[in-house]
Amino acid sequence: MNERIRPSLHDLRRQPDEWHRRGLSHPDEIDAMVSRRTSGSMPAEPTYADFFTGA
Repeated sequence: MNERIRPSLHDLRRQPDEWHRRGLSHPDEIDAMVSRRTSGSMPAEPTYADFFTGA
């Protein structure tokens, strides 16, 4: 195949559609998902008291 016509692997990696064709999410989309999910208030770290309640 002619190198001038064939896109480079680097170019393909930058295109979200190429990732979606293979059932994957583009790294920028994953970064955005992580940012959305972690930008809210995070729950406090669990402590022993969370596991032992006085009944």
